[in-house]
Amino acid sequence: MKNKNSIIDIVEHPDSELLYQARHDEAVVTGQDYIEKPYWYENIETGQLYHDLYACIGWPSEVTEKNDGMPGYAAIIGIVRPSKSLEHYNPVYAKFQLLAENQSTDVQTLLSMCEEIRGKYGFGIRKDFLNVWHGDPERFITTISLKNEQLIRQYGENNTINITPPVDFYQATAFDIYIRSLKSVLLPGNLRFFFGGCNLLKNNLKEFRKNNPSVCAIGGLVHTLLLNCTWMEETNTGIFNIEENYG
Repeated sequence: MKNKNSIIDIVEHPDSELLYQARHDEAVVTGQDYIEKPYWYENIETGQLYHDLYACIGWPSEVTEKNDGMPGYAAIIGIVRPSKSLEHYNPVYAKFQLLAENQSTDVQTLLSMCEEIRGKYGFGIRKDFLNVWHGDPERFITTISLKNEQLIRQYGENNTINITPPVDFYQATAFDIYIRSLKSVLLPGNLRFFFGGCNLLKNNLKEFRKNNPSVCAIGGLVHTLLLNCTWMEETNTGIFNIEENYG
């Protein structure tokens, strides 16, 4: 279900299959592991381009006798594609921009926020676009199931909120791994992550409380993206299908 209020449009190269094949052949000859896909996305309000967009969620922290815990967090990151000439540009090292973020201590409200921001940023524009949120798939299962039942009744089975764990999520040192990955793309000599005017994550990083939901969510997603260049196509697949990618 494409949201009519979406600010994201898909841009397809006029000769997608020919371009893909040419890039694939060149990559095989030159020994490249990845090739750029022959389509990308545009923010129709700003003109900014993206190779792809990804979503993440961090659940509210546990309520204790002393406090109500830290609020949960939902966000979308864009993999920025330069609008200028792509000559001498390697998309493997594309920059990450925080496009939208929101937080709430209430799980149902947080899920409604997920529904809202994914709609604004193009959910449904392609069948697998923003259909997965990186986060803990085992917390609040009943609440998620009830929300998904509601979404199915309203919009159909392809509109559920699906949660998948980031890479290394089940490691005992996951938070340490994620904060290191996030900080690695904020280093002056390797600046790849931009806040884009979003302040929730920025403020939480300054405050730095262990297992902060926003840091866990963004850190886990960034860690996953650094290890898996999913906005590009692996050379050894050698397959590009218009219907599969745009249906």
